[in-house]
Amino acid sequence: MKQFSHANISSFCMSLHLAMQAGIPVSEGVEMYREEETDSARKAALGVVAEELSLGELLSAALRKSAVFPDYMVDMVEVGEKTGKLDGTLLSLSRYYDRQEAIAKSIRGAVTYPVMLLCVLLLVLVIFVVKILPIFYDVYKQLGAEMSGPATAALNFGRWLSAYWIPLVAVIVVIAVLAIVFRTKTKALLKTLFMGGALGAAMRSARFSGILTMTLSSGMDSDDALTMAARLTDDKRVAAKIAAQAEEAAKGTSFTQCIADTGIFSALYNRMLAIGVRTGSSDTVMEEIARRTGDEAGDKLEAFIGKIEPTLVIIMSLLVGLLLLSVMLPLAGIMSAI
Repeated sequence: MKQFSHANISSFCMSLHLAMQAGIPVSEGVEMYREEETDSARKAALGVVAEELSLGELLSAALRKSAVFPDYMVDMVEVGEKTGKLDGTLLSLSRYYDRQEAIAKSIRGAVTYPVMLLCVLLLVLVIFVVKILPIFYDVYKQLGAEMSGPATAALNFGRWLSAYWIPLVAVIVVIAVLAIVFRTKTKALLKTLFMGGALGAAMRSARFSGILTMTLSSGMDSDDALTMAARLTDDKRVAAKIAAQAEEAAKGTSFTQCIADTGIFSALYNRMLAIGVRTGSSDTVMEEIARRTGDEAGDKLEAFIGKIEPTLVIIMSLLVGLLLLSVMLPLAGIMSAI
């Protein structure tokens, strides 16, 4: 059975949190949420959770039995049960998955929009070389002249596209199908291409701060919080750095030093966290850091999209403009000679 999405998990955890706040037992909260669920598969999974709770199982065991919730989410619920902070844990999980959904949407927008824009611009260029250049070719032919080298090369390319468009479309369809089948690797490749540099660093910082906020506010100690962060991080290199620092923390290195040594946060946020730890308000400080890093990641995404759109338009406009000039300037010379 397919696992719940980030949005579904956030909504589920928030509903249980609100039920507990109102003094409603968790079992009744799950049943109320199940009754409002419209998707049959998710409703069936929630039915499993409700049934396990009615048999006296803990929420973490019931969630694990349903097999539709990620292991680390279930582990966090179990931590909340053991520490007596299940209510706060559910709220932290809801906020965490809400942030993850927002980040995922931002990344999809940052990747999808430039790709779609590039496809549209390429379509315009294809129409130009396939449909418009042959018209100019006929004009030159009637005048007893020939087009320039670049225009002729573009014309020949357009003829090739016209002759072999069926196999070309077939290849594109195959590539699209393979990209969907291996979508995990495709997403990783697109992230590598589009999420490098400062944007990638901002995204990693936002994810890391969100994880630490969730774990610390749920009553998890700092060593376990780092271990959980390594599990939740989808970037293998970053996860390895965090795991290495989790081992250092287990050996006695301070939590703030381990965080600083990962190199994920800026010096400002490392100082904020150090002060938070000293004053006993690390979870509150991490919440503020998560908010700030999330805002920074959003700003950098907007700046990225703002740069890539005019860049693609300028490049394609230059290509089309150069082709037009290579066609029109010789034609203007011929017409003036006549």
